[in-house]
Formats: sequence, C-alpha cells, structure tokens
Amino acid sequence: MRRFYLYRRGKYWYAQLGNPETGRRLTGKSTHQTLRDEAVAVVVSWLEHGIPQACDSTSKNLPDLLSLDSILTIIKKSNLNSSDVSKIGTVLTEKGLVSSVVLKDAGGAEHFDSFMSRFWDFDVSPYVREKHAHGLRMGKTHMKQSLGRAEKYWIPYFKGKRLGEITRHDVKAFSVHLATDNPGLNPVTLNRIMTVGTTALKWAFVNDLVGVDPTQGLTGYSNKTKKRGVLSPNEAKRLFDLHWDDRRAMLSNLTAMTTGLRIGEVLALKASDIGETFLSINHSWSRKDKLKGTKTDEARRVPIMPQVRDALRLLAKDNPHGADGFVFWCSKKDEPWDQQMSLYALQDMLVVLSVGTGATDDEKREARAYWKERNIVFHSWRHFYASRMADRLEARKVMLVTGHKTRAVFDGYADHALDSDLSEVAQASEETFKSIIPDNLGNAV
Repeated sequence: MRRFYLYRRGKYWYAQLGNPETGRRLTGKSTHQTLRDEAVAVVVSWLEHGIPQACDSTSKNLPDLLSLDSILTIIKKSNLNSSDVSKIGTVLTEKGLVSSVVLKDAGGAEHFDSFMSRFWDFDVSPYVREKHAHGLRMGKTHMKQSLGRAEKYWIPYFKGKRLGEITRHDVKAFSVHLATDNPGLNPVTLNRIMTVGTTALKWAFVNDLVGVDPTQGLTGYSNKTKKRGVLSPNEAKRLFDLHWDDRRAMLSNLTAMTTGLRIGEVLALKASDIGETFLSINHSWSRKDKLKGTKTDEARRVPIMPQVRDALRLLAKDNPHGADGFVFWCSKKDEPWDQQMSLYALQDMLVVLSVGTGATDDEKREARAYWKERNIVFHSWRHFYASRMADRLEARKVMLVTGHKTRAVFDGYADHALDSDLSEVAQASEETFKSIIPDNLGNAV
C-alpha cells in the first residue's frame, strides 16, 4: 500500500495517508499548495515531522495517527457491549483525557439520587441482597441511618448528576465541603457520612455500573475524638448505693458494669439465658431490627455474679407477659424496654450523685454539664469493665467475655474458650465488683 495519495480539490492539492494495518486511507487533508510538487514536499515533511492538527498548534506523528485510525476502525467494526465500553472509558479516564464516561441505558446513567435511595433502602437494596446471599448480616437500623445521611448530605450536593458522572475530584470536593459547612460534626460522624457514599460508589464500580472507582485516594478525617469517660470504682459504688426509682434502670446499668455487655445485648436477655454461673449471649436488640445476632454474629458465655444473677431472675419473674419473656420487660409483650430509659436513668442518677435530690435547677444544670464533659454514657460501663478486668487478666481472656476480637489475631483460638479461662474471669469479676454492688441488691430500688 502506498504511503500517501494526492488529489486535487478546487485549486489545492489534498493528501490521504495510507494505513497498512487496516488497508484504508485516512481522511484527506489539504496541503494548501496549488502546485503538485510543492504539495508532495509538504506531505514528505508531514511524514518526517508530524501532521498538524486542526484543533490546536501541535503535530501528531505518523505512527500515533495510524494507531488512532486503527483503533477507530476496530471500534466501528466491533460489536461492543457495555462492559467493553466501560473498559475503554476506564483507560481514557486513567489517562486524564475524560473525567467520566456514562453508558447509555447502563447503570451509570441512573441519577445519583435515585441510585443512593435505592442502595440504602433495606427492602429493595441490591447491596443487602448480595450481603444476605453470602450469609452476612445487614441491620435495618444501619440501613435507615445510612439512608438518612445520604438524603441529608450526599443527595443534595450531587443533585442532578448521573452516577457515572461523579469523579474522584467530585468526591474529594464533597469531603472538603462536608467538613467546612458542618463544623459541629466530629471526625467520627464525618467519616460515617463519607462511608455512606463511598460504600455505594465502590459497589457501583465493582459491579461495572461505572468504569472508574471515584473513591480511590480519598483521605479520611483525623479520628482524634474525645475519649469515652469512665467512673472510678468509688464513684460506681456510691452510684449504686443510691435509690433508683426503677429496678430495670438500676439492674441494666449494673449488669453492663459487671459483664461488659453492650446495651443491645443487655436488653436481649431472657430468663432462659441466665445460667448458674454464666449468661448466654446469643442475641442483641434494636428498635429497628428487633431481636438479631450479636455484633460479631457469634454467641458467647459471660460469667455472672451470683448476686446479679439472682436479681435478674427476680426481675424476669415480674414480667407481666410471662417469666420466659425479656428480663428487661416493658408494656409490649414482644419487646424489652427502650434503651434510652437506661441512659436517661443513668444521667439522672449521676446528677443525684453530684448534688443530691434537693438541688436547685442551676445546680442540676451544672452537674449535668460536668458529667457531659466527662463523657459518661451507658457504653462507659463496657469501658469500665474492660479497664478493671485488664488490671487482673491478660487481654485474650477479657476479650472472650466482651466479644472484642479481631479476625487476624483471635480467629485461631477465640472460638475455643476454655472453661478454665472463663472461670478465671468469673473469679476476677467477683473480686473486682463485690465491693461495688449493693449488699441488698434484691431490694435496691
């Protein structure tokens, strides 16, 4: 095949370069010469130094021009599907030539607000179906919280954009906007909000809805949050020596302190879970998900002090819906009482601990501010338990009880909790907490 062909159009000579790979001629280009010999000289210069481009002042060398023509020829002749086009778009995006590629009638063409609403809707989410198909748990509470964050922060910011149009630059710009426009949000909350969007976008990439992962290279927020406050043993003793108006409030807090259970695990307790020396922790409770598996989806046994065991059994017998129901019962048969009640009672009793029952409103406000500054919440009991027990036992044995474990470190042996280990934890619990819990626990209301 000849390297080029000349033809005349009007008074000027045009040249067509030949592509030996395709056997095709490239689109004709004017030499701006009226004499053939001068036109040939121009084409020879093109072949040596590159062909001027009409869109800018640069020149493209012949091999690049022929490669481009070959690529375009292949694209025109090939029966490409959406996956093929997505791969091409990925290459173009990675080379910085385009910001995004949105496929017609493909997932990336869906509007971002519609995708996010569907992704975090528990009943229709493909993400949830995928998790459940692999035996993984997705809680309704988590999905509802995530949907709320998507609707409040992500959807308004990207309103009008299609899923495939969102770039890494867009996501980084959103992360800056989120922190700048919401100075009251702490780093933990900011990271959770970011996770709502990045989880959905990464899933879209993995499932070929978009050609590029727009979450790559994203920097998280510094997680230097205020540490959870913990009472001293003396403060805890004085707190439980006080008169609590509701036995459920006192016992839920006391149970958490002496076992390290999470609030959902405390509320999920039923009479059948109370053994002679151990509590069987098989479930957790949340208002949205109701009775569900524990946070790690693994059951465990937790040593229980005899005094606390007996008090819990008495409380379970008072359940008006039957002794086999929830230990921390409420007016509804199939639900325990609200977890906020345990927290509110703790906050009220901390105020009494500070200023007594006859304090003025100003004194009570100061006391509440003091405990808020110390960051004492219901979950503080879990920290209290872990810190007290860590003074007496190696971390592995404490983690067998609390359920704190990482797969990498504990999978090899945490599933084989020895009775001797748990007995040692039980003895340490008795020695640690016997001086804190009230002597007349059964009547401490």
